[in-house]
Amino acid sequence: MGIPPLSQWFDAIDTDRNGHLTSEELQQALALGNLHFSLAAVAHMIRTHDMTGSGTITFPEFQRLHQFLSNMQSSFIFFDVDRNGQLTFDEVARALKHSGFNIERHAFDTMVKAFDPNRTASLDLAAYIALSLFLKSAAATFAAFDPNKTGRITLDFNQFLYAAANVI
Repeated sequence: MGIPPLSQWFDAIDTDRNGHLTSEELQQALALGNLHFSLAAVAHMIRTHDMTGSGTITFPEFQRLHQFLSNMQSSFIFFDVDRNGQLTFDEVARALKHSGFNIERHAFDTMVKAFDPNRTASLDLAAYIALSLFLKSAAATFAAFDPNKTGRITLDFNQFLYAAANVI
């Protein structure tokens, strides 16, 4: 028996049958696929793929999220050289560089440690996805304050709060 179409999976996840996935519904579905995320991380996933601002995702938004997650899994597998299910920080650095992020070492070390709370010096797939979501949000938020693409921004405290709230 093959894998059901994405629409059937969406319908199975949408337990209240309203055509929208909540953070709780998505979190439970991801856990069935052995991807364990905090509710805050799943809510972040939804925020980055919710085009209507509803706080939930519709099927087309779910399709984009599914594509993002598939791309992250492919990247993870590609850069997991020793195939141990963990990316070392050097492997993470190579993956991010390949994705177009050129992050200075001090900033990289600080950032990646935030996604490695057990201090194993490696990230599993869920942590790698969470890190990628953070970077995706950070890049979009930074770009909103850098319309001329100078690579530098100046923020007042309220703008900083807005920016910080949009990347977590």
